[in-house]
Amino acid sequence: MTETPNAPAVEGTVQDPQSNVLAIVGFVLAFVAPPIGIILSAIAVSKAGKTGIDSKLAKWGLALSIIFTVLYLVFVTLGVVAALSLPAGSSM
Repeated sequence: MTETPNAPAVEGTVQDPQSNVLAIVGFVLAFVAPPIGIILSAIAVSKAGKTGIDSKLAKWGLALSIIFTVLYLVFVTLGVVAALSLPAGSSM
């Protein structure tokens, strides 16, 4: 009787599929809807941290979501200030 060798062990850890999906969705939403991207990416980072996995995609999604949210708020604020600084009787 011949023995078959065991398959080599896979190095590394197995990533939680749910946190991986959250990381992908959070990263995509960083460009489309940044406030929602912040929430989903933060959840993905939290889940990855609990399982001991370093999810770079979730961290990038979180960082980009925060940056785009801040930029959006700056542009909205500048638009409101510009609109309020127009004279009352003028129209474009």
